[in-house]
Amino acid sequence: MSGKVSFWKIGILTVLFSTFCFVQAFALANQPKAELDEFIKNIKEENRVDQIGYLIQLEIPSNRINDDKVLSVSGKYFYSSDEGYITHVNYERLQNLIDSGISFKVLDKKRLNDENEEWLMVWAENDRQEKAIKLRFEPLYQHDHTTIIRIRPEDEDHLVEQGAQYKILDESLFPARKVEPGEQIKIKAPNQEIGKYVAMINKDSLLATVQKLQDFKSRYVNQPGNTSAVQWLTSEFIKIPGLKQVESTFSSNSGTLSNVVFEKTGTKDPKTIYVVCGHMDSIVTQGNKNFAPGADDNGTGAATVLEIARVLGTKELPYTVLFACMNAEEIGLVGSKALAKALASSSDKKVKACLNLDMLADNDDNQFALIGDTKSNWLIDVVKDAAKTYVNLDSKPLYDSKIWYSDHSSFWNIGVPANLSIEGYPEMSKFYHSVNDLVSNMAPSLMEKIARANLAALLIIDSVPASK
Repeated sequence: MSGKVSFWKIGILTVLFSTFCFVQAFALANQPKAELDEFIKNIKEENRVDQIGYLIQLEIPSNRINDDKVLSVSGKYFYSSDEGYITHVNYERLQNLIDSGISFKVLDKKRLNDENEEWLMVWAENDRQEKAIKLRFEPLYQHDHTTIIRIRPEDEDHLVEQGAQYKILDESLFPARKVEPGEQIKIKAPNQEIGKYVAMINKDSLLATVQKLQDFKSRYVNQPGNTSAVQWLTSEFIKIPGLKQVESTFSSNSGTLSNVVFEKTGTKDPKTIYVVCGHMDSIVTQGNKNFAPGADDNGTGAATVLEIARVLGTKELPYTVLFACMNAEEIGLVGSKALAKALASSSDKKVKACLNLDMLADNDDNQFALIGDTKSNWLIDVVKDAAKTYVNLDSKPLYDSKIWYSDHSSFWNIGVPANLSIEGYPEMSKFYHSVNDLVSNMAPSLMEKIARANLAALLIIDSVPASK
């Protein structure tokens, strides 16, 4: 479809709420209070208040204290920066925002969970991508390289063709929550028991898994290789003692898909959960999607999740670990969003942290990047120290909530500390999203080091206090 997607603009527009019912509504960005009051009055008269969702910018800077404020009102947020937070609320939570005194503006509004249109957050890595996005879609919000747009599902292919990273914003209403702060653990000397397990991570085993995933030709969501890879990974996890499979199917614009999720239940505190994840799907931005080998991106991450699970299969852990090979990361982080949503909806479980692994085997210069947001600083520091102590691996910590375009951000959105381990940032493989993303172009020694670092962090992390 050509042309821009239609949005509510400044002034009074006619908005379709149901097949036969129209309601006059105002665009609310930078609106006078009188206009907001009039809009609310109109939808109250039509008894539609529970059917409307609002995309909100909270005008408070991103920090730990404000994280709590946002999550206590909305239960989630999509993006944070020095300009504030982007979140989504219903009418009741909009009223709570007004009562809270937090300065905000409404960027857009539409029927809750309207399947005909959806909000997307897009990251453009260059001027060409940004220009192409603006020509086709009208920005609702823009900051740095991130733009929020509203599209019809059929227009999603245009973003794929442009090679843009994007994320479908979840309009579910999550319970209000509070971030429990963590503290860095100081490692005075290597622990022999941890060192023993770290040494079990095997480069040849990792490489064999990446090669097997590459051999499926393409793990793009609409290709047969995606289903085959899910089935094969599932069969490999089933072989590991001490794990049980967790159902993780979800709906996407490409149909019903599945993550590969297995649980190792904790012996002392089974309701405290850590997530170790890496997506298993692949994509190419040029050429036919039926050949998308995805060795580095992200056969390496999926292989590392499987390898850590193998090493820890027979070891008793006090806490529960979810090993997750996420699907549909390349089409909007959909698989991790589905898992995060399921975890957020569970009232008796507490997700303490997430370790995300994405692109781990380019140019072994004995350094990798660690990315986290404000509530994840302590987690980055734990992984950084574990890497140096147990693997002698250097790291480049980036405490930056604007780097959201991998599965870790689905956990940020629900208030869970999460970080991304990646081969480098912004420097990554030159074969990224190309037909040349092959095992033969990887540096598997770096993948082994990063896998060992994350395993060490997982084994020491439970001694990090959940709160002060």
